[in-house]
Amino acid sequence: MRVLVMTTPDPSHLPPLAPVAWALRVAGHEVVVAGQPDSAESARTAGLNIVVLGERFDTERLVLGALTPGKRPLEARPRGGPGMKGGFGGLWIERGRAMTGAHLDFARQYRPDLILSDPLDYAALIVGGVLGVPAVHQRWGVDPVGTPRIPAARAELADLCRSLGLDTLPDPAAVLDPCPPSLQLPELAPQTPVRYVPFNGSGALPDWLRRDWGTPSSDTRRVLVSLGRRTLTYHGVPFVRALLHAFGSLAGVEIVATVDAGHRAVIGEVPPNVRMTDPFPLHAALDSCDAIVTHGGSATTMTATLHGVPQLALPQMADCFAHGDRLAACGAGITLDTVGKQDDPELLRASLRRLLDDPGYTASAAKLRAEMESMPTPAATVAVLEGLVRQNQRKV
Repeated sequence: MRVLVMTTPDPSHLPPLAPVAWALRVAGHEVVVAGQPDSAESARTAGLNIVVLGERFDTERLVLGALTPGKRPLEARPRGGPGMKGGFGGLWIERGRAMTGAHLDFARQYRPDLILSDPLDYAALIVGGVLGVPAVHQRWGVDPVGTPRIPAARAELADLCRSLGLDTLPDPAAVLDPCPPSLQLPELAPQTPVRYVPFNGSGALPDWLRRDWGTPSSDTRRVLVSLGRRTLTYHGVPFVRALLHAFGSLAGVEIVATVDAGHRAVIGEVPPNVRMTDPFPLHAALDSCDAIVTHGGSATTMTATLHGVPQLALPQMADCFAHGDRLAACGAGITLDTVGKQDDPELLRASLRRLLDDPGYTASAAKLRAEMESMPTPAATVAVLEGLVRQNQRKV
């Protein structure tokens, strides 16, 4: 069968779909990605073919333009109330409106049997509805916006749907969910489970990590600090600098922080127990870590969950708050979601020390890992997707 993968135009949005896309390819199916120029490099590093449509979207430029100069997102826009779990979403609905035509024109040429998209690509639902083929959403992790935002998208895109012969914006034919049920938002109905497979592009493993393989653990506890490249890009250098210095006084703790070379030069000297290193595939190091400090991004959170590592979440924006909330609710992590808490060195040290010293966090993280490992693999999920296509073809 022919599979069209559609993705919203952010470099981080396509990689989580790559394992399922490759499972489809390995099963003998044809897979093509359609996306804006922002997704081209992600498709290349994933080994997927892409058809580039439209103009560059440039999420970073849009976010930076909306921020107060010198202030990171959480400083510029503190977290909203319970009704604003993600604090975003409307932008992607309008993007769906703008790009539906281009995607529909290509899809009519390509004639897919199945559409697979990320959870914010509402244009995929319209294209699937017009062509009469199943359109499947795949979540990244905890989902405060993708599925919950469909009613808003349905209202805002009603005129576009009617102009294309649709009564309304269709629901996804299925929703693939890599998030273990205990971690997912409890108000969301269960969906089609698929085991999370870490992938966020390719990268070289650092020499220090290779040297550690096969060596017995020491009395030193290792903590990985991975706050995502954009935490630094979005005026986060002072925040990260203060964070690394706050952890510098923790006795018996080794801090490994993923920071690119350009930002390392600006951050400057760090305490002796802190090592800054180029970003690398996190899953290669997590089995040697006792805890991780994150920004609550879906890829980092899900990768650490798969490895059973307790997490300290310091969310800055978007769905990162929901990941931190759910980790804390499950007892597998701690979340600090205000500027005051994140800028308090004593609270940061005490929170990390709790993760390291309280075995309850490790036990809860291990339960989430076991739950995730019991979920069907992407290879097994291919049969579910093939079944959707057969069922649709019988209806036609």
